[in-house]
Amino acid sequence: MEPKNRCDLKKLFKTGAKPSQQDFADFIDSTLNIKEDGIENPAGADTPLKITAQGDDEKLLDFYAGDTKTWSINQKSGDKPGLNIKYNSGDSKLFIDSSNGNVGLSIDDPPKAKLHIRQTCHEDALRIDDQLNNTTPFVIKKDGKVGIGTDCPKAKLEIKGDQPVLKIWGQGDNDNATIQLGESTAANGGFDLKYIGSSEKKLYIESYSNCVSKGKHLTIVSESGNVGIGTTCPDAKLEVKGNLKLEYGVAVNAFSCDGTLEGCSDMAIPTEKAIKTYADTKALLHGCVSEDFSAKNLTVNGVIKPSAGNKKNNGIFFTKEPDYGSKDAAWIRYYRCGNSGENTTLEIGTSNDCDDHIALMPRKGNVGIGTTNPRAKLSINGGLHVGGDSDPGDKNLLVDGRTTTKELSVSGSLSFDTPTRQIINMCNNNYGIGIQDGTQYFRTDNNFA
Repeated sequence: MEPKNRCDLKKLFKTGAKPSQQDFADFIDSTLNIKEDGIENPAGADTPLKITAQGDDEKLLDFYAGDTKTWSINQKSGDKPGLNIKYNSGDSKLFIDSSNGNVGLSIDDPPKAKLHIRQTCHEDALRIDDQLNNTTPFVIKKDGKVGIGTDCPKAKLEIKGDQPVLKIWGQGDNDNATIQLGESTAANGGFDLKYIGSSEKKLYIESYSNCVSKGKHLTIVSESGNVGIGTTCPDAKLEVKGNLKLEYGVAVNAFSCDGTLEGCSDMAIPTEKAIKTYADTKALLHGCVSEDFSAKNLTVNGVIKPSAGNKKNNGIFFTKEPDYGSKDAAWIRYYRCGNSGENTTLEIGTSNDCDDHIALMPRKGNVGIGTTNPRAKLSINGGLHVGGDSDPGDKNLLVDGRTTTKELSVSGSLSFDTPTRQIINMCNNNYGIGIQDGTQYFRTDNNFA
């Protein structure tokens, strides 16, 4: 039938007109038939229009743009009962499963959740903007990345916000909030980030394998903030049960408060108190009690004050028997000599045998006794007594015994106190001066005058 509008049909049936059979056929075809067209307007004010589905897909309604079919609504998609909306291409855009109410978007299979969205390669899956459209509270990008508070997530899940952005709670008082990190199967193991609330109030990082916990490796106590590694009951801000190793360092397992420092390993680090105790008890520092002290090298920026006295535990005492000697010893001591405190002696000594020497080695310099500006290898400002301990007098030389010299210069008198026959021998004994029987003589070879 050629399409006619209502005005054209009314002209066929105006007063005095003789409608033909074809006019009546066109009129009947222009109306809806309940049986053939499946559209019925049931009686009753609250009864909606009744549309009966047509065909195997139980089509309900098609939409057209001119002569071009655009959208369709049908009661089932294939053999899946439900309400389906699709475009003329045939792909389902919205499907509501009649059996469970699940909604599918761009999905041909039955939706597997209350809202099941199939991602396409060109559009994001889901986006929710705030009322002012200046923040994106939630987005699922076309690559599967999820953003909360951001529309450009750089990871599978990115959360952006200035308040707590993620809260995880247990279902009840005895349920523990847990985040589990691991591989694709539980058998490979992984780690749990677990908070145990009312009974312990602690945060744990524990390992697991085959869904069985293998131990709590790190503990944080919520009330004190103490952190434990290898222990679940830390008593300090950081307590480590086990070895501790820093980069490029050695492993340690304790902070030691032992003030003796007797250990000889890299496993313990002494505390400040231990070091101070050791220094106070092992070295004379700031008037503290003195005990044995051992050091490889000792540098003192100040004064060294050894104890005064004439005993082996006074002064400076060198290590005995250097280079495997036999009972050899050396010392420097300062002590009182006699009963008067005004008589003191600085003693530099060695012991054991005649091969133990005291040597002054000034190299190109000189040694002075009683003078700070010696002009000779040995300069003595005072008297010198060789072979005895009596006072020779100022600037005098007193020799007990025989004296041999290549040259002798005397600026004063030369005295001899000996009963010997010859007092002075000269020139390899070729000449001599002496006294015999109270008579002075001069000798040339064996000739006397």
